[in-house]
Parts: sequence; structure tokens; C-alpha cells
Amino acid sequence: MLSTLRLAAIVAASALALWSPVAARPSPEAVKRDLDLLEERFINARSYKHHNSTVKLVGCAKIPVPHDGVEAFERGWYDNLHHYDKLGRHFYDASRRELRIYFPVENALVEHGGKLIEANELGEFELDALDGDYSVVGRYQTDAVRGVDSNIIRDGIIYLAQKVAPYRRVGNVFVYDFGYKTLDDHGHGHDDDEGVTKRCDEIGCPNQGCVKNHGGVNCSKKYGINHGRCSFRSNVCMDFNGWVTDCVRHTDKVGRLLRFPGSDCDESMGRGHCFNEAAAFAGGD
Repeated sequence: MLSTLRLAAIVAASALALWSPVAARPSPEAVKRDLDLLEERFINARSYKHHNSTVKLVGCAKIPVPHDGVEAFERGWYDNLHHYDKLGRHFYDASRRELRIYFPVENALVEHGGKLIEANELGEFELDALDGDYSVVGRYQTDAVRGVDSNIIRDGIIYLAQKVAPYRRVGNVFVYDFGYKTLDDHGHGHDDDEGVTKRCDEIGCPNQGCVKNHGGVNCSKKYGINHGRCSFRSNVCMDFNGWVTDCVRHTDKVGRLLRFPGSDCDESMGRGHCFNEAAAFAGGD
């Protein structure tokens, strides 16, 4: 006869064996509760120049997990969650199967009183309220940020393909969804079988992603970001030297995505340098 404690242990182990990130797909409502908490923690952990009652902007970009790679991604994600959680700005939405990355909306342009005004590098204004709908329309061109193919560039302003309105407000902090970024968005070539954009591995290739946005160099070099986990390469985007890495630039999307959090490219995104790069906005597929 099994002892009560041993029986309880077996039952618990059996329940654990039946549960897996893939099998136990959370409901959208459960995900939203967790997401709201993550966003509030991210906001509360930030340091700002102006007092709390002033308008502040926080954004996110999303990277979809390929349908045929969900199980492999979730296994790697949950196995290493203690590393990813330390960064404090990533959230895996298991109901939609996409990774969300949060950042201040650096130097965002919004309408106020019939004209455009610019947020500071922390995504904040000195004003307690704006005379407008709080939509982000773009940012100014600088030496570091030049714009990408999905932008409309006119008179020194990088306009987003469409204005992005906030989807949430936490106190005086407005939260925005800047849509979808792909880790394959550096090239114009297309995969004949899948119809997806191939990655351009060399800096000299025509591109529409972060290398183009930063004037033909990678964000590591442009912003002096080098965490030292892998040998630095100036000829490719350093999006593979994250907190969980083998320093290999994997060609499969799951391998690349798992190595992204904490990488130089992710750090650049996390500072708000890249919010204008989204190729498909929140309403897109």
C-alpha cells in the first residue's frame, strides 16, 4: 500500500507530466491579466526626468513564433525563463504565440495643438496633458535613425505608415503597440517555397530593417552596444548574442528568436531606438 505522502507525490508528478506549455494553452483573459502586470512592472521600474504627472509613452513590438516551431520555442522559452525575466521587458503571449518587447518611445512625434511636438529620449513630455489623440505619427531623422522601407520620409521626418494610437493608459503613461517586427527583415530576397522574406546576412546588401534604419551599420556599432558574450561582428546584426546563446547565427526562426532577448539588437530596441522599423502594424497579419 502506498503511503499518503508518496501517493500525493505521484499524483502531483502525474499532473505535472500532463501539463505542458503547448498542451495547456492559456486563455486570452489569463494572458491579458499577466500582460497587464508585466506592463505595470515595466512602467514602475523606469526612471524619468520629469515628475510622475507628465505624459509618458511606452511601446511594444511583437515577433511572431512560426506555427511549426511553437513547441520548440516554448520548450526553450520556459526552460530559460529565469534568464529572460531578468530583463524585465519581454512577454510571451502564449495565446497568440508571439513575443512582445517593451521600450520607451524615444523621441516620438505626436500632435499637440495642431503641431508636432517631440518626446525626449525617455519617451516623455514636460506637459501634463496633450491637445490631441495621443497618436504617435513618427520621429525626426537623425544621424542614427534614417528610416526604413515601411516609413514615409518627408522634410526630415520619418512618418510611420500609419499613426499608432495608445491601446492602454496607466496613470499618465500611454502604452502603444507598434506592430510586428521580424528577425528576417534585413533583406529583400524571398523564399520561393514559403514566400517569406529572407535575411540579408551582409551589411552591404539592400535591406529594409535595422541596418538600413541606422545608416548602413548595425545597432551595436551605431550605439556602442557590445555585451561581450560572443565575438563581435560588424558585418551582421548582432541579434544572436542574447542571455541564452551559443554564439551561432541560426538560420531557423526559433533558434534565432530564443537567442534574441538580451542581444545587442534587443538592447537597441529596448532603448527605443527602433520603434519605427515595424513592417506590419497592430492591425496587420
